Amino acid sequence: MASIRTRAARRLVQAMGIKARMTSLADVEHDPAALLSAVAKLRRSDRRRPPRTVRRSWNIDRVECGGSDLFVMSHEGGPRKRVILYLHGGGYMFGPFASDWAAMRRLADRTGTDFAILLYPRVPEHDARATLEATEAAYALLLERYGAGNLTVIGTSAGGGLAVALMVALRDSGGALPSCAILLSPSVDMIVSDDVSALEAGDVLLSVDYVRLAGRLYAGDLGPDHPVVSPINSDLSGLPPMHLFVADSEIFRPSIEAFAEQARATGTEAHLILGEDAQHTWPLAPTPEGRRALEEMVEIVRGCG
Repeated sequence: MASIRTRAARRLVQAMGIKARMTSLADVEHDPAALLSAVAKLRRSDRRRPPRTVRRSWNIDRVECGGSDLFVMSHEGGPRKRVILYLHGGGYMFGPFASDWAAMRRLADRTGTDFAILLYPRVPEHDARATLEATEAAYALLLERYGAGNLTVIGTSAGGGLAVALMVALRDSGGALPSCAILLSPSVDMIVSDDVSALEAGDVLLSVDYVRLAGRLYAGDLGPDHPVVSPINSDLSGLPPMHLFVADSEIFRPSIEAFAEQARATGTEAHLILGEDAQHTWPLAPTPEGRRALEEMVEIVRGCG
């Protein structure tokens, strides 16, 4: 059974009506001004700058990568040997959030690594091509500073799908790959190919309509089933080891499980970590379950490279 704190958080998300508000974006999909206005209201909870808890304890290097800001955090004494590149979630529309900064700060502290958060281009202002281009530029900068063997990529939800697209692009171009990837509820299928009606009612955050809308907006002229947008349609061979966290109650569960099976079939390591009675991206939550998942991530990062 979920902890009291997790149950309370779930009730709070439901009371805030976040799922309904994001789903309603589909009503203004074809009215650019109305869509941008609605998205702007939902972005009020974004945290686009390092919070005080990070500024107080870390040296912060703000670097422009492909027109986007990359914040690289290192402790006193200069950069450490290893770094985490974190790609936030938010349906390619929102984020990062306070929970992203807090979780990555704790993870970096526990593992003795630096960490970097990219404010990648978001929809509806940009599309997948611009987002992947900025992400490749950020990765290239960290690669030069730290080396591929010292680089771990972590992606949450949309950022998880972006992390896979990044690794596929690096492999295809002959670039150096990261030591491993941690993917938290990654959005690997933006068209939601599976029948997830039984899961949708219990997912307090995501709806099928919202995910498909985000996929259409993000795809631009690529199409939502394009491998860059829905990396479940990619060739997954030759990628670094991937550790996929998926909640048993989220609508992404079937696609993530299928993605892991496809990766293994090509010879790529894909380790599935199932959160029982959990919700989308629960490892970022300040709950007992979230803290246990973060401890698993600590061990994974320590074992990478």
